[in-house]
Amino acid sequence: MKARSIKIQQQIEPILLTPEEARKQRGKLLIIDVQNPKFITGTVPGAQRLNVDVALKDIPRSQPILVTCLSGGRSLSAAQQLIQRGYGKVYVLKGGLAAWKRAGYTTWLTKIPA
Repeated sequence: MKARSIKIQQQIEPILLTPEEARKQRGKLLIIDVQNPKFITGTVPGAQRLNVDVALKDIPRSQPILVTCLSGGRSLSAAQQLIQRGYGKVYVLKGGLAAWKRAGYTTWLTKIPA
């Protein structure tokens, strides 16, 4: 009998989460905000800024990640880059922080840039 190799399906596109879905799963996800750190904006509570609060090298590849930005465009691009670098569970907040606010959820003011 020949041994068969089992090919594991890898994620090739980020999974979009509505604000409601993201809020329900928030405790299980590392939330990374990829908005421009030069501007003072809001963010999803508990989010960390990539390369400001957290470095990519410090995030385990098995860690489920929710990527956010203001409208969803920048986060989609960042999430695709994470997947290309081998991160397995990558999600994007559909509609970004703007959709989060429209859903009536709390936002935190980000740190004032240095």
